[in-house]
Amino acid sequence: MAALLFLGACAYLGVFLYEGLAALRQAPPPAPAESAYPLRGVAVRKERVIAPIPGAAEGKKLPGSGIYFSACDGLESLLPEELAELTPEVLAALEEEEPENLGEARVVEDVVWYYAARLRSGDCPAPGPCRLRFAGFSRAVPARLLEVRELGGKTILLFRLTEGGAYLNIRFMEAEIERS
Repeated sequence: MAALLFLGACAYLGVFLYEGLAALRQAPPPAPAESAYPLRGVAVRKERVIAPIPGAAEGKKLPGSGIYFSACDGLESLLPEELAELTPEVLAALEEEEPENLGEARVVEDVVWYYAARLRSGDCPAPGPCRLRFAGFSRAVPARLLEVRELGGKTILLFRLTEGGAYLNIRFMEAEIERS
């Protein structure tokens, strides 16, 4: 009797496993994450040009708060407050013009930074949380798409980021939006 019960249980389990595996083989693959959107843009942060501080590059404590960089890229005057007037043409011109040398050192004064980008192709994503994967970096950083501006058939996306200290020394970047 025990042997018959054992054989019945094995047969039931065999049918269950066979049907389960067949269902797995026939199931459609999981839906991919929302497609990546290729972007080209500029990082904008609250920063100011300062005179080089001896020892700062070696970790000497500075008065005030912020992240010290011993080099300027000439676009330190581009501030978050100016993003309201940013157009696709202005953004394209920023990428093309040779920035003037404003100084020899700068301080990034806030951990919040912005990424204003032109959408290179595809449909516009909806505002909301996302992750940005910047070219040359393996880890995507959390972001929030704040605004989608469509002007004259061209699109600008404005993101807010609070992480990514490794990105604070880069001005122009290519990126892709990742959504889950």
